[in-house]
Amino acid sequence: MRMYKSAIALCFSLLLSNSAHAADTFTFTGNGYGHGVGLSQIGGKAMALEGKSAEEILKYYYTGVNVEPMSDWYEVRINIGHELTSATMQLVSNSGFININDYQIKEKGVIAYFKYSSAGIVTIIRKQKTTLATLPATNSISIHWSGTRTLEGPPALVAFNPGKSLRYQYGEMNLLVVGKYFEATNTLRLKDEYLYGVSEVSSAWPTEMLKAQVIAARSYAIAKAGIYRPSCDCDLYGTVQDQLFVGLGKLSEPKFGSLWKAAVDATNVDEESGLAATYMGNPISAYYSSSTWGTTESALNAFGTDVEYLQPVADPVSLDPKRNPNYAVWKRTVSVAVVAKAFGLPDVQKLTVKDKRIEATSLNGSKSSLRLETFRSRAGLPSSFFTIS
Repeated sequence: MRMYKSAIALCFSLLLSNSAHAADTFTFTGNGYGHGVGLSQIGGKAMALEGKSAEEILKYYYTGVNVEPMSDWYEVRINIGHELTSATMQLVSNSGFININDYQIKEKGVIAYFKYSSAGIVTIIRKQKTTLATLPATNSISIHWSGTRTLEGPPALVAFNPGKSLRYQYGEMNLLVVGKYFEATNTLRLKDEYLYGVSEVSSAWPTEMLKAQVIAARSYAIAKAGIYRPSCDCDLYGTVQDQLFVGLGKLSEPKFGSLWKAAVDATNVDEESGLAATYMGNPISAYYSSSTWGTTESALNAFGTDVEYLQPVADPVSLDPKRNPNYAVWKRTVSVAVVAKAFGLPDVQKLTVKDKRIEATSLNGSKSSLRLETFRSRAGLPSSFFTIS
């Protein structure tokens, strides 16, 4: 442990440095992957392998929390396509049907093409090169398929492709015009339909870590549910902006998909509640990331808001190259143009890191400062703990 602490201290002293040069790139060398706040997934996996329970893992990484039942039977609205101008949908099962507003698709090979226009979303139904129907432009489209809680009939699987095709079995979808785009959402029951599709760790990981991840994901979703976001027509994004949601993809993983489902089911308490991490009786915003730089980050340093249960704890496993081969140490080269864009400057001559902030200075002397986590996100770096050359 002393060796890890020394390494962390050395890295931190190096972090507080300046970088100024005339090159067209900056090189960043650092540790960890993600914002580093809350649960370290690499660290949690190691604890599970050591025999720790899901509750012990969560109580270690989230200061002062309890793990207890909370209501999770209600629906959440997940954004599965943001700022779209086009998308497609089709039936991929041999049974069932899809209702797109008042139009019904009953066979495989028939594809619905959705396209944004100034008049609304235009839907064109085609089979191969033959157009079967063109539906009137509208600002909102409701999509249901058989075998769900909202539409009786033979079980159906559908594929929705806003750029990347994913399969869906549960819930219903809605397309809504927002500004000059349309948003696509999948409305699901939180306790199972949503959690079955959250894909944040490998399903081959130890059972107790899978359960810890489920509880963290449930806690995060409960904390966010009901806070409607007009810009995405959603409660939660289905991306790493909130939690990665892959529809039926998680349960369909060869060999291991059933293990994730078992972990979700094992954390359900009854038909209306499941285990969640709470602080003073309220569900926590259970932030988590892949790995850290030897210690987790506080919410205050990362996001600017102090949160009692999101405080730093030791996480030495993240610095072990055998357990974290890709991110125990990493190096990235980023163009000056990308760095300048992150700061909103015309160019960047010098970068200075101090007190969890990074300051850029341009050739004309203009300066701009960001939190390290904000800069990491904008510059596409693995973590906010780095040195610069």
